[in-house]
Amino acid sequence: MQPIRSGTTTERIVRTTLLMVLTNGFAIAFLWDGYVGYARENAEQLVGSLGPEPDPFPAIRPELTSTEARRVIQEISPGTTAAAVKALLGEPTLDHGDDIYYLGPGGHLRIRLDRGRVTGVKWVDGIHSESELAHQRWIGYGLGALGVLFILHFIRVVTTRVSLTDEGLKIRGRPLIPFAAMDALQADRSGRSGRVELEYSLAGRRSLLRLDQYVVKHLPAIVAAICERKDFTNPLKAD
Repeated sequence: MQPIRSGTTTERIVRTTLLMVLTNGFAIAFLWDGYVGYARENAEQLVGSLGPEPDPFPAIRPELTSTEARRVIQEISPGTTAAAVKALLGEPTLDHGDDIYYLGPGGHLRIRLDRGRVTGVKWVDGIHSESELAHQRWIGYGLGALGVLFILHFIRVVTTRVSLTDEGLKIRGRPLIPFAAMDALQADRSGRSGRVELEYSLAGRRSLLRLDQYVVKHLPAIVAAICERKDFTNPLKAD
């Protein structure tokens, strides 16, 4: 007989590709917001409230969280000199009037000075709080994990291979089913169109294999060839 070799259907590849791309795309978007985008928007909001945007845009210090800010506030008492503050925290991210600012991802530390000495220290949450940033990251991680599964599924889909030769039916990853082992070929008992059930016996064990036209591109040709070889009634012709 003429060998029949089949991959999967274009429709299945397109659907799987879209699902993989969308899931991973959303994962990247959420992670971007959680690590970069929301922090940048917080900084832009502060910079915009102070006046013209500086060039270059001020850097965000990822280690400066509200927890770290509370620790710093404990160490800076009223009357501390600006030099002592800079020795503790480094150069400020922004210097505006009597205030200096240190930007973190979820907010900023504002230190008010009067004649070179501290008069007040305050942590101010950004328009996107640290909990919002964490929320975006966790959603991104979850979607990323799901995205990895969809990548693996995509690989499995595009490597689908089914062949029918004189030796029998071979599906990648499964043992060969010789023609002699095939007992019956019938329409899917659930009534699903385009799917058939192949009953076969191997090593004294009866098994059932479902073949779907959505999964196997050339299933009609494969089914017709099996029916011709085994003198079965073609169940797909009833569809």
